Amino acid sequence: MSGAKLRVWPAITRARIAPELYSHQIEMAGQSVYEGIWIGRASRISNEEGLRMDVLAILKHLRVPVLKWPGDTFASYYHWRDGIGTGKAREQRVNIPWQQIEPNTFGTHEFMLLCEKVGCKPWITCNSSTGTYGEALDWLEYCTFGGDTALTRLRTHNGSPDPFEVPYWSYSGSEPGHTLSVLNPDILEWSTAHNTTKTNRKKLGLIQTSHLLKTTGGSNFGKEGYLQSIASFYRFASDLRRFALSVAAISPLSPPSIAISEWGVLHPEATPESGLDQPCTLRDAILTAAFLHCFNEHADQVRLAAMAQAVNALLCLVKTRDSEMFLTPAYHVVDMMLPHKGARLLFNELESPALALPPSADGPSATPALSVSTSRSKKRLCITVANLSYTDEIPLHVEVREATIVTLSGRILTATSPTAENSFESPKVVAPARLNLTPEASTFSHVMPPHSFAVFTATLK
Repeated sequence: MSGAKLRVWPAITRARIAPELYSHQIEMAGQSVYEGIWIGRASRISNEEGLRMDVLAILKHLRVPVLKWPGDTFASYYHWRDGIGTGKAREQRVNIPWQQIEPNTFGTHEFMLLCEKVGCKPWITCNSSTGTYGEALDWLEYCTFGGDTALTRLRTHNGSPDPFEVPYWSYSGSEPGHTLSVLNPDILEWSTAHNTTKTNRKKLGLIQTSHLLKTTGGSNFGKEGYLQSIASFYRFASDLRRFALSVAAISPLSPPSIAISEWGVLHPEATPESGLDQPCTLRDAILTAAFLHCFNEHADQVRLAAMAQAVNALLCLVKTRDSEMFLTPAYHVVDMMLPHKGARLLFNELESPALALPPSADGPSATPALSVSTSRSKKRLCITVANLSYTDEIPLHVEVREATIVTLSGRILTATSPTAENSFESPKVVAPARLNLTPEASTFSHVMPPHSFAVFTATLK
């Protein structure tokens, strides 16, 4: 492929990239919570009040801004009262969607403990399917109300006299007037677009959607399968663009904010029998970068996004087995993109060779082979680049306009094949390596290997 040019204007800022775009979901599925996060206080595995210390350390390092629980699918069958109290008060239930036993030893108080230890904000999804509006209101009262009621006395009895700070709630009732903000107007309540009337959307100002990109194989794929997944992502990006425009049309002067309630990659290996465990390859890392670049690009409207899942299931950050743990390629992308969090999105111009995609009735025939995102926080410039090509390296020349590069550093994530993945036996097959970069005033160059992701961080003058 021919070379690419990227021009960046640090002085031309756009929307602030909300840190909440880098949030994560934990669903009560497989070993996502049990074994992956909650192991109990009596476990021989190192823990802090029942929470795995190694996983806690990873979530703290990433400065995860928001954790969403108890998921989306599971939430449709979850009754919060099953997860409070002690001892026999927590009866075992059937986890209907994921066909396993739900011991309910991880409930509201444990989730709040997890958020406290991580230093993040909680996002609770209420049961909008088999639950009732009254049940959702009771959960909100139990968690956040400061007055003296039967539910707040029950919370005190269960060890938490002070209200929990839970700023984010999701509830999609069938009636337009069924909102949680009637009890607590200070919360940010997200509702699905298809379950809200136009009038209610204007009142809420907050709408959520979701997307799990489906593939034909987690690790057994060739060039065709790889390019099909890239094409699927760009269909999603196009859908999100249209969705954002339709949402903005609701109230052009003050468009509702969008939350991506869950996003990620779904491979056929992720089944109830597997506990939603699936391979996490370098291709998944490249897709992770593409998703996050897309959310950055829509930072003026997309304010919150939860990657599914954090641990052991779907597109996860880490995998655990007994006392062992390893980091997935997707983790490294999220870690490398940390400088974007809270920074200002920058205007840029990209000249990139085209990447041909498999024929599709509703998708593009080609896309730029490079996916980029640029941001600035004070004098720090961050550029992240993904080479989506399966086979070709791309020489990249970067020009920083109206500024001088004082220092420049970089890291790159790649491997010999996009099917490469980490494991308990070989945990560093896909791991970032430092780059030796030499800027020339306001420019620098680097050759991007095929199926690779890189971050470039510069101090500007």
